[in-house]
Amino acid sequence: MVYNTLAVGDALREIREQYGYTRSDMAENLEISCIHYASIEQGRHKMSLDLMLKIVSLYGVGLDKLFGEPVKQSGNSDVDKLNQKLNTLRPEELNYVVPALLIFLDGFQVRKEAV
Repeated sequence: MVYNTLAVGDALREIREQYGYTRSDMAENLEISCIHYASIEQGRHKMSLDLMLKIVSLYGVGLDKLFGEPVKQSGNSDVDKLNQKLNTLRPEELNYVVPALLIFLDGFQVRKEAV
């Protein structure tokens, strides 16, 4: 995986437009300045690993999408459906859904290990 500043900028723009956000909205959600966000989206600057992880967490995108890499198909339609639904949620909705899913999955794993 190669860091292509233009591909990353395009991916960020797609994410922003998917949520109907302005650059200012994205900068505020990511807790960075609007100028810094704009320079990343325009491909003029690279982002830190911390910022990448924040984007992945807030917007539910994989690093492959963020880097503009082709997404490998899992072949599991239920997993694909879940990913699609998660990708349509706004960050504030993800703040509720993701922890609930993690609690559910952790509980499932504990029950599975007990059997």
